[in-house]
Order: sequence, then structure tokens, then C-alpha cells
Amino acid sequence: MEPQFTKLLQIGIIVEDLDAAVKHYEEDFGMGPWEIGGSPDFPDFKIDGVLSGPVTRAAFLKAFGMELELIEPTAPSAYKTWLEEHGPGIHHIAVLTKDPTEKVLEKCEKLTGKKTWLRGTGESVGCDFSYVDLTKELGIFVELYNEDRSAQAGHDY
Repeated sequence: MEPQFTKLLQIGIIVEDLDAAVKHYEEDFGMGPWEIGGSPDFPDFKIDGVLSGPVTRAAFLKAFGMELELIEPTAPSAYKTWLEEHGPGIHHIAVLTKDPTEKVLEKCEKLTGKKTWLRGTGESVGCDFSYVDLTKELGIFVELYNEDRSAQAGHDY
């Protein structure tokens, strides 16, 4: 079988307190500096097809040839529910896919019987990302991108 995931981009970790987590990484483990920001308030950002305001704060670190993302849920959302149900920890890996997003989402739904966990879109966001629940099959959520954004400002992948 030809690989569907063509590049590992990111490891996403949900945390209860973003500032405390960044401090631990920097001061206790020497990993930093982190780029910290709120969830941008994109006017056309949609989660699962519904317009959404900011629901997280996040910090990003380029390390090990990819990106680490710390995510602090700040409003009711799928992220907050996940944190309440599972506690802090690794939530997802982000990958580039060979096939277009719609095709991969269809394959995953057929394989797992589950709908997409969360999908974010918006022209001003600059990307289309989708999370699929592959915890039974792979032990983790997978965030899908089907475009290499390394040429875009602010993205090294």
C-alpha cells in the first residue's frame, strides 16, 4: 500500500495552563523560545461549518524538524471537552496527506465509522485542517493537511 501520510508536521499537546506549560518547557527542559498567541479571530473561521470565535490559546515551537503545539482551551469547544474527558497530554499529530482532504476524510469515515472530529476552514485562516479520530486504529487523533504550506509566511511546514 502506498503511504497516505507523507510528512509529519506537528505534535499537538492539550494543556490546562499554557503559560505554565511554556515555562516548564523553557526553564525545566531548555526548550524554547515559544511563539505564543491567542486563537486568531478570523472573521470567516468555521468549525464544522459554523462560524466560530477564538476557542484556544496556543504556543508553537519549531524543534526536531517539525512543530510542537501546546493548546489551552479557552471557551466551550471540542478541545475543552477533550481536556475534561482525558486530561492534559498528547492530543494529535498533524500530517500532510497524498490525497485531497475530502477523499481522505471519506476513507477515514468508512474505516472507522466516525465523522470528522473537528474541521476548521476559512479563507482568512489560510488553510483547511481536519481532525480524525484514529485512536482505535493508531492510538491518536490525526490532523490532516493536504497542502505543503512551507512557502507561506509564518509556516515552516
